[in-house]
Amino acid sequence: VRINRFTGVRAVKVGAPKTDWQMTAEKSFLAMRAQVPKEPYVWNLTDDDVKHLSPEMRRCLSLRCGSSEDVSNWRKHQLIRKFQRSASDTNSPAVRIAVLTEKIMRLRAHLLRNPGTRGHQAAKISMSMRLSKRQKAMKLLYKSDFTLYRHVCQELGIRCVRFAVPGSKDPSKMVNPQAVDGDRARFLIRQRMYHAKYRPRELRDTETNKLIRYTRHPMEPVPASHGKAIATPQQVSRAWPYGVRGDRVAGQQVVYNPTAAGPGYWP
Repeated sequence: VRINRFTGVRAVKVGAPKTDWQMTAEKSFLAMRAQVPKEPYVWNLTDDDVKHLSPEMRRCLSLRCGSSEDVSNWRKHQLIRKFQRSASDTNSPAVRIAVLTEKIMRLRAHLLRNPGTRGHQAAKISMSMRLSKRQKAMKLLYKSDFTLYRHVCQELGIRCVRFAVPGSKDPSKMVNPQAVDGDRARFLIRQRMYHAKYRPRELRDTETNKLIRYTRHPMEPVPASHGKAIATPQQVSRAWPYGVRGDRVAGQQVVYNPTAAGPGYWP
């Protein structure tokens, strides 16, 4: 801070005074964060885990005797169970938003309880990092599933931000409704019809109906005449033998199969 060279008066940095509404909202927020349930235990223990312990030990393992970190971990565990898609899901966008919200609220309560403490710069940096991470997760969920995004925002009590998601930067995917090329639109329609016609098909076993694989080209049955001798009409040729042999005209020629098993093959 610069000091005036003539008067020597030092400028003091003073924060803006808080309004009554802001002070009331902070008090209600701290009261809400101070509420701790009686029944749950620390470290995600259940009643079956502590049923053989004494009442004093159960009281020591309850959340009432736990630290603020234990209470925050229990709240994060409850949020994960609420928004997870499967039993092992801990990193979906909805779960990330819920966990980051709990971390932000815990950090905000710490900053409100200790307003005059020095060294809050690290806490403010951590707060900004978590807010940016939560915003990225919210934007990702907003683009993929808006219904789930709105439900998560309502359950967590955060603002349902409608992000301005830009279109694709790829010129082939950009669409301007005021200048749609008719030939281009017809080509896209034909392309979509072609892809739908020749899409990968399921190939299942006829007996067990089990999925074998996906095939892009339709499998046609082998014709009945495959591997059998077919009669060829007689015709004149300028090369030897100047016509069609008699066995081929009669349809009695030998059709060799190069892929057939040899004489030493044992099935």
